[in-house]
Amino acid sequence: MLSTDEIQQLKSENELLRIQLQDITEMINIRDEEVEILRKKAAFGVMLQSTLEGNMDEISQMQHNIGEQQRKVAGAAKRETAMENEIIQSIEMEKEFYTIREKYESSKAAILDLDNELAESSSMYRQLAAAISRVAELESGLDITLSENEHLRKELEKYTGAKE
Repeated sequence: MLSTDEIQQLKSENELLRIQLQDITEMINIRDEEVEILRKKAAFGVMLQSTLEGNMDEISQMQHNIGEQQRKVAGAAKRETAMENEIIQSIEMEKEFYTIREKYESSKAAILDLDNELAESSSMYRQLAAAISRVAELESGLDITLSENEHLRKELEKYTGAKE
């Protein structure tokens, strides 16, 4: 039979386990929010990549158009000024191309970072799930122990009451 101190200690341990369970639940909620943020960042990265690919296609098309225009105006002296302007535009587009390419590389790096963070979050979530399972197992053991203690207390009361 357990003494009052032992029962009190079990109750204290049970309360500690409940607090730990609340902490773990709060950690899960925080991780869920972090995972949602990472998903939003990943979606933003995909959007940036799509925009970059669209811009790359437009640049490629524009460069093709510039080449055609340059061939058409090669023999015409009047159009020389127009060709110069197109060349300047081509240079600006090339600068934009490099700028976009840098953004693309930066976006790829950000996506890799997000993938790493997501993998880390998944690992932490698995650890948390294992801890929650262990807490549930301990609570079940505690419930069984408390039930057995109650049963033994009643049995003891039967025997003590019968002797008096």
